[in-house]
Amino acid sequence: MEEQGEHEVPVDTVQEAQLSWAGGSVRLRTQCAYSLHHCAFPRQDLAVGIVFALEPVCEPNWLIGGDLTTHKVPIVLSRDLIVVPPGHEFEAQCRSAGQGLWIFIDPRTMAGDEGVRSLAEHVRIDASWMRDRLLATMVAEIRRECLNGFPRGQVFLERAALIFVTQLAYFLDCPEPQFKPAPLSDGKLQIVLDYFERNLNRNIALSEVSDLVDLTPRYFCAAFKKATGRSPHQFQIERRVERAKALLNNPNLSLVDIALMVGFSSQSHLSDCFRRIQGVTPARYRAEIRAAHLLENPIGIAGSQELKFAHAEFKLLEEVLPGRTQA
Repeated sequence: MEEQGEHEVPVDTVQEAQLSWAGGSVRLRTQCAYSLHHCAFPRQDLAVGIVFALEPVCEPNWLIGGDLTTHKVPIVLSRDLIVVPPGHEFEAQCRSAGQGLWIFIDPRTMAGDEGVRSLAEHVRIDASWMRDRLLATMVAEIRRECLNGFPRGQVFLERAALIFVTQLAYFLDCPEPQFKPAPLSDGKLQIVLDYFERNLNRNIALSEVSDLVDLTPRYFCAAFKKATGRSPHQFQIERRVERAKALLNNPNLSLVDIALMVGFSSQSHLSDCFRRIQGVTPARYRAEIRAAHLLENPIGIAGSQELKFAHAEFKLLEEVLPGRTQA
């Protein structure tokens, strides 16, 4: 490895912990002061750096070979990762407090690893690496080792760094497997549909219904959507609206009662979902039902009440269904 030089800010605003071995090194750089810091170094090894913001706003600029590679502001609890291939000059500027964890590996020590060779060929910026549990664990351990003064020593740090770089190469270059579940069988689908119908009045946990057909929640969601064309949540909302439509025929039930009976948390929740699916509010839908009944049998309905109510119903009919009262 070869390090030709580095420009640093005064030591009282920067703290560093570094440990080297024959084929690499690890450095943790902590910028404590709330001011602009700058560092630059040309290197002949593979460099992998991770930014840790120590306050809500952190403004790092990364430059490779003099070209602005990325400029992110603000970063909140950032875990951005950058890969700098051998032979590239790296320059960083950061405003406000933050940490940079750097792992340097001589690529000749891993010449037989095709993945690492590929990793060392291109500049990369990545924010997805934290999804990999092994990468997240290794970074946490390496960072903890630096903060504690390297209690486990050079051998541990070297092996941890090599594992991290090897896994990173695998993670970045290995395509995610395509998830193609089969649709639910007719029998399993019917079990689920019946369960939804029996429990429309309450919220059903995804794990609860997926357990009925011995599937994981993720696989169940995909299989259910493939079979029905909609997600389990959307299907349940649509069935609740259908149940509410039937209950709206009963004039003795208030909209609040109907909302709670079909599993909505409030009348407004019912109204929002009902309007989105039906195009009208539940109150408007109920008025249209009543108006349609009056059109079919106005005398029969009025005969069971005072005649003055019949007149009021026809006035409502003229507003809800304009033009139909002339038929």
